Amino acid sequence: MMTNLRRARQCAVLTAAALAVAIPLPSVAQSSTGSREYQQAELSELSPAIRSEVERRVAQGPGNTPRGVLEAMLLNELQLREPASRIVGVDMGRGVVVIQQPGGAMKAYTFNKQEGLRVVGEVTLSR
Repeated sequence: MMTNLRRARQCAVLTAAALAVAIPLPSVAQSSTGSREYQQAELSELSPAIRSEVERRVAQGPGNTPRGVLEAMLLNELQLREPASRIVGVDMGRGVVVIQQPGGAMKAYTFNKQEGLRVVGEVTLSR
């Protein structure tokens, strides 16, 4: 029983640390939609092909935002790589996402917006 409690505490600390790295405090306070200027700046970081895909998806439904579409595209990419994992943090600006695998191990992926949110690197976070 003591081992399970220690493991739960370690997992909670590791998750908090991963979130602190992946989501800096000022970005938590920002709206996920952002201002029109912010959305345009985010679109300008994308390759022309990805930008047109995002704009097409935004136009498909009310309430769709560039950030929301980008996050959905990223989550779909990660579901193919890590189907049973849980995402614990995303930093779109830095191109980092942290996942927790079924066994409790944490992994950080880096991605590139210019390459269609394709994962370009990974790091396994040890306990």
